[in-house]
Amino acid sequence: MLNWLRLAVLVIGMAVPCLAHAGAWPQGKGDTQVIISYEPGHADDAFDASGSKTQAFNTWKSDETSVYIDQGVTERLDLTAKVNYRDYVTDDESFSGLSSVELGARWTVKRTRDSVFALGASVEGLGKGKRSDVDISGRGGTDYDLRAYAGRNFKLLGKPAFIDLQAARHLRQYEASQWRVDATIGIKPSPKWMVMAQVFAGQTDRESWGRATWANSEFSVVRRFGPQQRTSVQVGWRQTTAGRDVPAAKALVVSVWKTF
Repeated sequence: MLNWLRLAVLVIGMAVPCLAHAGAWPQGKGDTQVIISYEPGHADDAFDASGSKTQAFNTWKSDETSVYIDQGVTERLDLTAKVNYRDYVTDDESFSGLSSVELGARWTVKRTRDSVFALGASVEGLGKGKRSDVDISGRGGTDYDLRAYAGRNFKLLGKPAFIDLQAARHLRQYEASQWRVDATIGIKPSPKWMVMAQVFAGQTDRESWGRATWANSEFSVVRRFGPQQRTSVQVGWRQTTAGRDVPAAKALVVSVWKTF
């Protein structure tokens, strides 16, 4: 793996104005955000079809590196691109290499001073191997993601805060298609610091082998840097708190975002 890429980032809803974000809020016209992410994860056991942790692993590791670009073309239209590289090792299989390349767009349908609603779509292809922890075939293929975004700024305990909600239908060529729901709430106790709590949940369509479901919870802290505060660093911890037919994964999340 290219070691210089191993900086870090979680690519998910930063919605407070003037802070790097990859959620409902658009980039400004002509602005570009680059996010480099590295998430080393492991699991000691897995949730079975009944939701109980009955399967123990000798080895389950997944280190994922991503580079994400979000370009504000107009006040309403953003173009996005993402490259994923993954090292994956379990008791039964292993993979190391390019997982996928994703290209997409997000259109801001409505925006007010405190809220935003947007729609997005992307196509994911190239690469091979596991794109998610619930993949069976590992054949890659071409996948499509259709997503709705909603965000709102408000005050919490007298401090600036936001909520970002996303719902998506992820259509897959070789794997089971998925429904996904992501939720983020953040609060800024000071101008340079923010605390976030997030939930990423979803389920696959029912297949002959059954249906996988998952709920991942994450808590993280974000610090902004620079005279214009266009660089942000995030450190957090995510783990699978519930699910069926998925590993009980835990991962460190380290993020570096830069807006130009």
